[in-house]
Amino acid sequence: MSGNKNLLVLCKKHRRSLAVAAAVNVGSVLFGFDTGIAGAVVSLSSFKHDFDLATSRSTFAAVSSNIVAVLNAGAFFGALVPPLLGFRLGRRMMLLLAGSFFLVGGILQTASVYPNAGMLYAGRVLAGFGVGIISNTAPVFAAEVSPPELRGLLMSLFELFLVSGGILAYWTTYGCSVHLGSERSTQWRVPLCLQIVLAAIVCLSSAFIVESPRWLARAGRWKEARQVLAYLRDEPDQQSEAVSVELADMKAQIDEELAATHGRNLAEFLTWPNARRLLWGLSVSLLAMWSGHNAILYYGPTVFAEIGFTTEDAALLASGVFTCIKFASTLVFCLGVVQFFSRKTLMAAGALAMSVFLFSLGALLKTHPPSLTSAITKTPAEKGMMACIYLFVVAYSVSWGPLQWIFIGEIFPMRIRDWGMAACACMIWLMNYVVSKIAPIAVENIGWKTWTIFGTMNAVAFAVSLFLPETKDLSLEDMDILFGATVEDERKQHVQMKLKGEEI
Repeated sequence: MSGNKNLLVLCKKHRRSLAVAAAVNVGSVLFGFDTGIAGAVVSLSSFKHDFDLATSRSTFAAVSSNIVAVLNAGAFFGALVPPLLGFRLGRRMMLLLAGSFFLVGGILQTASVYPNAGMLYAGRVLAGFGVGIISNTAPVFAAEVSPPELRGLLMSLFELFLVSGGILAYWTTYGCSVHLGSERSTQWRVPLCLQIVLAAIVCLSSAFIVESPRWLARAGRWKEARQVLAYLRDEPDQQSEAVSVELADMKAQIDEELAATHGRNLAEFLTWPNARRLLWGLSVSLLAMWSGHNAILYYGPTVFAEIGFTTEDAALLASGVFTCIKFASTLVFCLGVVQFFSRKTLMAAGALAMSVFLFSLGALLKTHPPSLTSAITKTPAEKGMMACIYLFVVAYSVSWGPLQWIFIGEIFPMRIRDWGMAACACMIWLMNYVVSKIAPIAVENIGWKTWTIFGTMNAVAFAVSLFLPETKDLSLEDMDILFGATVEDERKQHVQMKLKGEEI
């Protein structure tokens, strides 16, 4: 009970940082919506009919994987935009740019008409650009406005809002499947057009938030950085000791980075401490994408059909329940788990549990293949398969789901944070593309073996997690000490020199 009280006190004290982090992560609702909507929409009878996908299972698998995969391809390149433009334009402008891509992409997808599937693909690519920009910008923005003791919570809002978007996608599609006739294209256009409304909200939200104080500091705009930091920390006096110390910490980190690399940004990746951060970030990004979660998320109806939920409504309903369980688990993570357990503990336990559940799913599919003759009565084995999937998503949602974004968003130093995050985000979207492309084809051709492959990757993730550097409760600047870029006594001396000898 005292832990909950302390959390409420911290949230009240840092309510402005919480509000900014929430506004920043509005874009991740659209991120979740866009990544979840395709798998649901392509399973609708009206979409299959309008795009001539009802005649062949292999054709449907190939086209549905293309529709999902092109968004990931766009996201890969979109993730490179913040380090190329963000240095000059700032975090807020990156959010506005992402919202604009979402808006145009949503319009093109909604207006698509067979046989002109090119409009649909183009809309998915442009929306993917928006997803890529958000996936790079939102976690970093949230990290940069957060106090160390609440950074896990504020950064985990990214995953919570993302999951909310997935829920909206699946249940909107399910509602349209039930209440709109399969002979009408409105059955699939209505879910897609919601992107346009969400995109407008993302664009508007960027106008009502402050810029990141750490971005302002890196740009040399120290006066504005002090003003914003005092606002976020609810300090009436901009010259207060707390604000001055935090700014001095930023200044010390920037000066140390400049001295070590003579001012060349990308050269900083060649130093061992930063190369180590990059290797850890890329490893976490790769293993998260091979957990098997996105194969279920993108192709939920297809996966549930594989385990016996063969009717369209039943498969969509099972997928919708999947997203609700994911939301509830992520909410539990945000409200308690992330504050009380270390990153390493959660990622190791989560990977081990996910491995067990996916191996169990594969074993059940191998030994008790589902009956395709009855869509109503479920065998104990089929119920067991569903339980494995639902337990898997619980494990994912309290570990690797939110923590992958938290970890890669907090480990890089200020001057190369955009590039480090871009490298990790590109790895995420490259692997996302690969998984989304092969998952429906693998399920169609090798069946149960698909889940043993993902189970094996989770076993590898468990082993890797045991050596993960622990970042919980450290300030962003203290990551330099954790990864060996400096030592604690030296950093304290530099901070004191900045406080005494320089005006910030």
